[in-house]
Amino acid sequence: MASVVVGSLLSPTAALARPLFPQPLLFQVAPARPEIARAQQQIENGEFEEAVKTLEAGLDAPDVTDDQLVELYRLLGLTSLYLGDEERAREAYEKLLQARPDYELPRSASPKLRNLYARLKEDIKNRRVRPVTLQADPLEDSTGDKPVVAVATIGEMALGGRARLFYRRAGAQAYSSVDFARDRANKERYVATIPAYELPASASAYEVEYYYEVADAAQRRLAGRGDAFNPLVFQIAPEAGSVATADERPWYKSPWLWVAVGAVAVAGTAGAVVYATSEERGRVPITVRVNP
Repeated sequence: MASVVVGSLLSPTAALARPLFPQPLLFQVAPARPEIARAQQQIENGEFEEAVKTLEAGLDAPDVTDDQLVELYRLLGLTSLYLGDEERAREAYEKLLQARPDYELPRSASPKLRNLYARLKEDIKNRRVRPVTLQADPLEDSTGDKPVVAVATIGEMALGGRARLFYRRAGAQAYSSVDFARDRANKERYVATIPAYELPASASAYEVEYYYEVADAAQRRLAGRGDAFNPLVFQIAPEAGSVATADERPWYKSPWLWVAVGAVAVAGTAGAVVYATSEERGRVPITVRVNP
């Protein structure tokens, strides 16, 4: 079987019939990972073992988005078929479908790859392969100095898998994280809590960015909601009775600025009208007063 797969994929006719990478892919909506471009070049050069190492390094990175994950696993499956390793190719596409259950192969995919993918989807349909699923409602707005509890439903949790909630105050550089704990009464119900000290009260409202992630023992993302580049958001309301000071308001939102701008505009318009209609022998002084 391995020799048949390699022969069909590496034959000159198949290689010249269509390009390996015919169209832009979904991973390009986020900053592209260098491992993806490097692996594509290695595959085109016939450096399949090196491409596998490159793709595995990309999968081990901690900040991989869902779209990037799909492309990394797709390339890993394709490379594995080139090497005649159908078992590894199947495993790669199983992981791909865990990350994106509705994924469909591009039309340019080879017949051998389409047959493998069709068998895999049939196994999933018959429940012989069960992808990890995660469902969670968006976190509601809250007030400061209170913990925020996230509840998620995770199906078919992978052996050695880990579910986490990542969060940060909007504008911060790094995310913090808390682990989900399984509910003893319901094995598919998981709970994570952002502690109160991470959400301090403030005189003005602020936003908190967050996302969910389920990863396997090798820290490869299996499922999630949002990601580091496209987080979900909830808001922390201002303290009760607090009043924002003038310094906390952006300068361009100050009402006094626009009062002054309005006064200048009115004065300029009135002056232009008077200048255009008055005779040269005299001037009419005009004073404009604006009561704030």
